[in-house]
Amino acid sequence: MGELYGSTVDEVRRRAGSLAQVASVEASVRSDGPDAGTRRLRLIAGELEVELLPDRGLDIGQVRHRGVPLAWVSPTGWPRPGAAGFGASFGGGLVTTCGLLSFGPPSTDAEGEHPQHGRYSGLAASVTRAEVTDDAVVAEATVVEATVLGAHLELRRRVRLPFGAGRIELRDEIVNRGSRAVEPMVLYHVNLGWPVVDEGSVLRSPAERVRARDADAEAGLASWAEFPAPVAHYPEQVFAHDLPTDRRVHAEVVSRSGLGIRISFDTAMLPGMFQWRVAQEGAVVLGVEPATAATILGRADARAAGLLRALGPGAAWELGLDIDVIRDGSVT
Repeated sequence: MGELYGSTVDEVRRRAGSLAQVASVEASVRSDGPDAGTRRLRLIAGELEVELLPDRGLDIGQVRHRGVPLAWVSPTGWPRPGAAGFGASFGGGLVTTCGLLSFGPPSTDAEGEHPQHGRYSGLAASVTRAEVTDDAVVAEATVVEATVLGAHLELRRRVRLPFGAGRIELRDEIVNRGSRAVEPMVLYHVNLGWPVVDEGSVLRSPAERVRARDADAEAGLASWAEFPAPVAHYPEQVFAHDLPTDRRVHAEVVSRSGLGIRISFDTAMLPGMFQWRVAQEGAVVLGVEPATAATILGRADARAAGLLRALGPGAAWELGLDIDVIRDGSVT
């Protein structure tokens, strides 16, 4: 059983007026601004504080460890879903889920039209559990992506903060509730910002090879691992990381101060990983993006390359990430 500030839960209960002094779940609704009316869940597990976004599929917003922000947050924030396209409503946060039928550029196929990075981040979750247990803070929700007479996918998400670990465990089960096979596509857009990301921050990748998406990325390919100094104009760069197959891997982003993040996942289900880098003043962000298909060029490219996998009626996929805080170069 994990500890809170060096004490077991039983020891905390003997000393604190309420366990809520150090571990809690707080539900709220935003009352002002472009995100007015949207829900928030604030999970606190000792030194770790996590914002969840139920109206965006229970994605993860800002995360703080010992008060220090870890995620990048865009100037759009998180307006009400459906208010604008992806580029005008992508708030960043630690995890934005892309899918469940497509990620990458917009595309059209037999399943219909797919907007940039899919529809998931505009879907509202039904929260089924949010509580403090004897060893963790846990939230669970269900999200449905469906069309009339078309694909019907149900995602069951669990976010767990084990006590004393400085860790976020994100687990998804995707179930095909329809009557025919469907080919899901999912990408976890993990967005890291200052002070984790700054000049000299390093990405440690498990990749066997790193490739540039386009000419802008080609210009930075030789230095993909080290974040550059921010400048006034910096075209975004995207790199594809070719991963070893069927194993547990770790990607780490660590600043010169030793503060960082480790992202762990299984390449049997998430065989792709992409890196998104912008070193522009006012937009310093590094994205690490595990995915179910090793292409960032969209659903049509994934189909042409034979990268889509069928999920039969009633069948399920289990996906997920572990995200650990690094302090002084070591996992907390």
